[in-house]
Amino acid sequence: MSASFIIFLFFIFIFSSHPTYADDHDHDHDNQTTAKNTTQLVDRVCSKTNNYSFCVEALYTDPRTPDADTYTLADISFRLAYKTATNTRRRITQLLKNSTTTDDHDGLGRCLKNYNKAIEALGSGLNDLNSETFFTLPRYANTTSQSAEDCEAHYKSLVSTSIKSLCQICVVVANLFNGGSS
Repeated sequence: MSASFIIFLFFIFIFSSHPTYADDHDHDHDNQTTAKNTTQLVDRVCSKTNNYSFCVEALYTDPRTPDADTYTLADISFRLAYKTATNTRRRITQLLKNSTTTDDHDGLGRCLKNYNKAIEALGSGLNDLNSETFFTLPRYANTTSQSAEDCEAHYKSLVSTSIKSLCQICVVVANLFNGGSS
């Protein structure tokens, strides 16, 4: 095979294998994600998070990301966190219905309250984003992360391993509106 054909196949593979984002799957990302042509804004945001690869992969699950400005990237990150928190709450609700011990019922009840608070905070963040009230956004993302940590203290296996990372992305993007660097 010619070198040109191999390079052509390589580019087809790279561009056709768009990474998927698993709400509850925190895995070790390979260099495929970091090799992606990220925009300057995505690179700026993700370089300020604890997991650059996760950040890029998560943001690029939304087709708006390549052309996103700060506002759109904030919308993407808050919606990803909202979806993840909602999915986790759904799992908690199901487990609560099937709980058989008082300890499980009480712990799951606390987690449900935590995730209700998280979803409310993220919903408020999205509303504030829509009304261009940007200074409250970091607080909402931090509230969500804290709610997940509170649940994690009782049920480590229930907490979405990605929610805290998504909230970190939200905080970094939100701080761009406030003149902060992260």
